[in-house]
Amino acid sequence: MIKLLEDYLNAFREELKGSDRAVVQDALSDAEDHLSAAIETELSQNPEESEEEAARAAIERYGEPAEVADHYRKVEKYTVPVLTSAGSRERKRTFFGVIAEPAAWASLLYMILSLATGIIYFTWAVTGVSLSASMMVLVIGVPLAWLFFLSFRGLAFVEGRIVEALLGVRMPRRAVFIRKGAGWWGSIRGVFSTGSTWSSLVYLILMLPLGVVYFSVFIVLVALALSMVADPLLELVFHIQIFDFPEPFWTPVWLMPFVVLGGALLFMATLHLARWTGRMHGKLARKILVSG
Repeated sequence: MIKLLEDYLNAFREELKGSDRAVVQDALSDAEDHLSAAIETELSQNPEESEEEAARAAIERYGEPAEVADHYRKVEKYTVPVLTSAGSRERKRTFFGVIAEPAAWASLLYMILSLATGIIYFTWAVTGVSLSASMMVLVIGVPLAWLFFLSFRGLAFVEGRIVEALLGVRMPRRAVFIRKGAGWWGSIRGVFSTGSTWSSLVYLILMLPLGVVYFSVFIVLVALALSMVADPLLELVFHIQIFDFPEPFWTPVWLMPFVVLGGALLFMATLHLARWTGRMHGKLARKILVSG
């Protein structure tokens, strides 16, 4: 990397200290991408210029690190996630009020979908690592491994967008910049030497056991709560017994209102649990996937 560009990015990183880590990652990726493209354009239009001169011209047009960092902070105030937990805390929370909280429903949806996404992530990650390792003895093995590991970062980026949309946690909105002009070996080395590549792989593998737990717990709780709410309809109209432990029995009519109430309370508690679990998973996703 051109030393002047490297110095600018280091100064930009210092100016961004104290900002959200995801904002830092986005800002640095934006800056490096824009400046690299601007330097290439400058060199193509003015071949007589040196790389240092082209970098200086591109940086002057881009702005001082403090000025650009301040711009990112201002923009971030207006682009917070829709379901951010900070926004939901502004409303007075009650036990029954959770039914009207979009964040709780979105978290429940994430928990139910996590099994499907976990299977996809785990299968792709294990397949990629296995094929890469087995093909490494051949010439095609290195570029194949590069493509797979690059796809891990892509999947992690997609997962980050899902986490932000459903869990309200600020995640990177720009993929980690891949430096151009470094040659094929430099590109390969850049992917394998970047920490975000390996952290993405860890997250993709971890999502399968987490997805199994999330899906199993919440699908059972939701099914039980809904069946208790529908107990009078199921037993009196369709003659379906919902209780069979320790042995099947019909619910007495006088007990049915209490069963329905218990099902409603269980469903509310499930939404509270989903919201809390989503908040905890969001913190885990940020810890692993945000490199800023």
